[in-house]
Amino acid sequence: MSVATTILNRLTTAGSAQPCLTWYGDDDERVELSGRVLANWVTKATNLLVEDADVGPGSRVVLDLPTHWRTVVWALAAWAAGAEVVLPPEEEADDDDVEAWGEMEDEDEVADDEGFVPDADEDEPDVVVTARPAQAPTAGLVLVVALPALARHVEEAVPAGAVDAAAAIMSYGDVLGPVREPDPAAEALSGVAGLDAAPSVTFADLAEWAVHQLPAAHRDEAGARVLCAPGSVDQLLGHALATWLAGGSVVLLGEDVPHERFAHIAETERATVRC
Repeated sequence: MSVATTILNRLTTAGSAQPCLTWYGDDDERVELSGRVLANWVTKATNLLVEDADVGPGSRVVLDLPTHWRTVVWALAAWAAGAEVVLPPEEEADDDDVEAWGEMEDEDEVADDEGFVPDADEDEPDVVVTARPAQAPTAGLVLVVALPALARHVEEAVPAGAVDAAAAIMSYGDVLGPVREPDPAAEALSGVAGLDAAPSVTFADLAEWAVHQLPAAHRDEAGARVLCAPGSVDQLLGHALATWLAGGSVVLLGEDVPHERFAHIAETERATVRC
């Protein structure tokens, strides 16, 4: 049983009505998902990937999204289908203008931004999940994600051939369809920051890798309420996986949440761990 399947089972059993993922965004946006609701989102997204793009073991799903609750949904969905999640390289910022990865540039700069471009020797990805449709690379299926809180459709124009994932996902089943278990030795996550020698993690190593993303003092703590302000998407995924595998819940702070609010949010949400 893969890590994603294990987490889905846990989200829908004990304590499934309790908060599992609480997300804070810009302008005081807040979304709280119970285990049952999060599992439902992941199930629908998995069914979409499998039914529309035949995603399974050997497939590659590019996750071109910021640190957001929807990012976790699509990562878990890709893993539940047995696919590899590919993270685009972090954008380099110059010394005078440091921006978080995934943050949109000014309009004058967008024209020069080609987005994520796969290496020439790599095959085209099977799916790209993106919030930047104008810069999305070619793929078998391009899914455009809406970032505002609980948006049900994408506000901007969706390019020809791409799919408005925020709208489409609602039409898929609430029961997980047939999926294939991945080879434990297959890559589950690639493009991981800090792993220069081998920037990828296999399905067999995914759980252990995730646990080591938490502060050492809290790696064996069960049921923790974890306040997560990740600096990258791989950190987000590591913190979330490790927390849920230990029966805890995640409070995720988006990139636009000011640092001055962290302590107040931690107190309000009764977070016991910060990372």
